[in-house]
Amino acid sequence: MFNKYRISLITTALLFAGACSEQGPNVSDVDNEQTLSVERSVGFDGDIIRLGVIANLSGPGSALDRARLTGVNAYWSDINASGGVGGRYAVELEVLDHGGNPEVAEELVPGLLDEVVALTFIDETAMGAVHPFLVEGQVLGVAPTSTLDWESDPRFLTHSPPVEAVVLALFENSPSSKWCVITDGSPLGVGVRNSASGAARIAGAQSVTLIKVDEDLNAAILAAACEHVLVEVSEKFQEKLVASIPASRTVFRQAGLTDPMVHRSDLQFAYIDSGPAWHVDAAAGMRPFLASLLRHAPDAEPDTRMRDGYVSQIRLHELLERAVRGRDLRRLTVFEAAQTHARIEMFGLAEDVDMSLEQLSLPREMSIRIKVAEEDELDGRDWKLERRLRPQNFASLADEILD
Repeated sequence: MFNKYRISLITTALLFAGACSEQGPNVSDVDNEQTLSVERSVGFDGDIIRLGVIANLSGPGSALDRARLTGVNAYWSDINASGGVGGRYAVELEVLDHGGNPEVAEELVPGLLDEVVALTFIDETAMGAVHPFLVEGQVLGVAPTSTLDWESDPRFLTHSPPVEAVVLALFENSPSSKWCVITDGSPLGVGVRNSASGAARIAGAQSVTLIKVDEDLNAAILAAACEHVLVEVSEKFQEKLVASIPASRTVFRQAGLTDPMVHRSDLQFAYIDSGPAWHVDAAAGMRPFLASLLRHAPDAEPDTRMRDGYVSQIRLHELLERAVRGRDLRRLTVFEAAQTHARIEMFGLAEDVDMSLEQLSLPREMSIRIKVAEEDELDGRDWKLERRLRPQNFASLADEILD
């Protein structure tokens, strides 16, 4: 069954307003001018700003979106506890659970768009189904991950490196290694698969074998004699995939799309992560983020997926703050502002982003972290930083793909 429900964050503001004096660095300063009234518009009734969420919360692989929404909820709960957007307007989330079925999202997103200012979370499964409605209504949507298409589309707010940049950076870093690239039919899997051949040629990679997740993975990897395995498959395939890979390989997976509990002792896992390590001094934003988890999800284990959900909200929040200062929260105004305003401070949780169309967005830096078991390791996930990568020839790959 399809579920539509509302997450109300307003009570959080009441609970924490008196008890919590700490304010995260991503909350804009509030002055008298910012508290002036803003006219009502779609998704804003004069008191509450409603934002939409389209996610898989009940179907196969739903643990991914549930973890990411823990971070989303924590972010806006803290904003409300600090007085709301502009120091005055509380945020409420309207949630559509498509259960892993993009057809459900396509059928019901028009009703959601009648109620919200923007979509603050659209998962990968629903992205294609939702996109035409964003175009028609000139509505902004937050993409928790990124492809080159999404990165280049003014309707999506992204913060992570596009998957095509990840592929190129890995191949450039180890061009002499034998690579196997395992993908599924998800948008990210298709993006990796479609870019792999071009990335291999540009990087001078000597051996790259493309494998679909429904093949005999053990046999295919052994036949190609791959030392490195790059994986881009949805969560529902993770357990099967890890069980099928031959021993003594290095497996590269995107940290934000990975179940952190799925491991094997005879494989070396390398996690592709665009954010800082999991401790309070890793970046300016980690301390307020970890404090936010303690307040709103105190039993949560260190999980990059929660951090990615939290970080994904920073850009939209800044746009809403500017809209309130301009006393205009109409969706078209917010959409147009996304293409004109200056660099956004991401507080070390991701690279700062320039949202101006005049300057093409650059692929962001990524970290490669390996799984270790050292008692003195500072990262609470037992991940050790191995190296940082930035694709050197991404412009060539981007031109080829977009053409």
